[in-house]
Amino acid sequence: MPSSAEDWTLQRPRVNQAKVIDRKLLNQLVLDDCVDQVTAMSILEDAHYDSPTPGWRLVLADLIDEAMWAELVGGLFGLASAELSDFTIDRELFTIIPEELAERYQLIPLTRAGDEVYVGISDPREIDVYDHIRALIGGPIRLLVLPPTQIAEAIRVYYMAADTSELEHIEASEVATLTESDLLALREGGEAGKIVELVDRLFAHAISAGASDIHIEPYGGQVRVRFRVDGILRVGPSYPMVLCPWIVSRVKVLAKLDIAERYSPQDGRVRTKMSGRSVDMRVSCLPVASGEKVVIRLLGHAMLDKDLGGLGMNPEVLTAFRAEIMRSQGMVLVTGPTGSGKSTTLYAALMERVTDEVNVVTVEDPIEYEIPGLNQVPINPKRGVTFPKALRAILRQDPDIILVGEIRDRETGCIAAEAAVTGHLLLSTLHTNDAAAAVHRLIEMGVPRPLIAPSLQAILAQRLLRAVCKDCSMRYTASAAELEALVPGGGLKDIKLMVGRGCGVCEGSGYKGRIPIHELLVVNDEMRTLIGTDATSLQIRTLAMANGMKDLRTSALEQVFAGRTTAEELHRVVNI
Repeated sequence: MPSSAEDWTLQRPRVNQAKVIDRKLLNQLVLDDCVDQVTAMSILEDAHYDSPTPGWRLVLADLIDEAMWAELVGGLFGLASAELSDFTIDRELFTIIPEELAERYQLIPLTRAGDEVYVGISDPREIDVYDHIRALIGGPIRLLVLPPTQIAEAIRVYYMAADTSELEHIEASEVATLTESDLLALREGGEAGKIVELVDRLFAHAISAGASDIHIEPYGGQVRVRFRVDGILRVGPSYPMVLCPWIVSRVKVLAKLDIAERYSPQDGRVRTKMSGRSVDMRVSCLPVASGEKVVIRLLGHAMLDKDLGGLGMNPEVLTAFRAEIMRSQGMVLVTGPTGSGKSTTLYAALMERVTDEVNVVTVEDPIEYEIPGLNQVPINPKRGVTFPKALRAILRQDPDIILVGEIRDRETGCIAAEAAVTGHLLLSTLHTNDAAAAVHRLIEMGVPRPLIAPSLQAILAQRLLRAVCKDCSMRYTASAAELEALVPGGGLKDIKLMVGRGCGVCEGSGYKGRIPIHELLVVNDEMRTLIGTDATSLQIRTLAMANGMKDLRTSALEQVFAGRTTAEELHRVVNI
């Protein structure tokens, strides 16, 4: 084995290096009787090396754990191994080694021991950065191999909180006596300037991580920050509770909210540019027992550049759905829970219909994206602008296509259905578990069946599944119990599925990005007749399946067997 990192200079492509290292480690495991030769060869053949970390494929294959990985890889490069929990992190070091450097090379400063600084790394091949680190530290360093998941978590948590230590001296009494003019001065300089920087860093991290929401909440005597990434909340940094009013006030200033009002809910909006990207943010402030909670929804504009074909629809569903939205009249509904991508689908559908020859009007609460070519009406109950009133007014505006953000009540449902049968294409959303349930949701609102049957053209139900991270994905043979849970009574065996075990790219989750699944119920004459009777949702669903509808579970199964998502994700999302 090589005695030092210098024996592993970058003489070959990095992918080839990773393969060589994996082979050496597997050979060692075979010699130690930890794995047989056949299994070792199978792992090498199945491995994907899009963004390799030396030896990590062995962890993905459950041959070794993270601690053993660090020991083996460290030994191969002549370095000691460790775990993050072995150290009391010296936060001062984070001001010396830039976050950009840590992110790029997946390293983390740990602590000082005399004149020496301990630095954790996950890829010992990064020789070219070692001298740079020594220069920044101004003294000797000792490199230790840490698992990639621990490195990624440490970068995310510690760099986010690195600049807050100087703020901890702020007294609660000082915050309590802040005036409106004091808070409006949160722009630059002193403690206020650091608050500005702190909030900006939260925004920047959320954008880079692809988060849809930021939660800032007083919790357990601290200010806890969480980011919703791929539909799941991930814990971020925590700050001293005394900073809560400062952080909340900064967000309120950006959203043009009343910073003096702390006991009533408020909603606002922020439009900004970060890293060259235009970002809209919806801000919601809510008083809670220990202060105020703020939730910030990030609305990027990149999705507006996608047409329906870029949303990942099954080709058959895409063709059929496109045919429905190209009609001149009728009601097309998109259903699903909050966060399932309904608005994205509807906007993409509208973008395919927007021309100079078509009058498109929307009524939304709130307007998520301002789109050229659309006439967008925001709901404002305080001024008497409700969905029913706005919809009636829109019908006098000679519309061709109408989008109603959501059908929430009988009046809106009836007006929407009447518009759909009088020469308008109407698009809207409902919150239902599946496509068939949308019919009964309208009935429960009080929309008459004789009005629903002729107005409905199609119902698209959708969900979003987390996609397996391509950088740490691996195939494995599913157990009999797992296959039986996926396809009861199917008798499946020897099926290989995909899983992600966590890496720096996916922040240890094993997932990166999301993929949609759909079921499309097209209302033909037979279905229209059935809807006009006292048919149940089950009867409507049964007929739709007989007419060729592929349900959500079947769509999800296809994604699992194709290796794009996991069986665990199917069971989490498709619970119907």
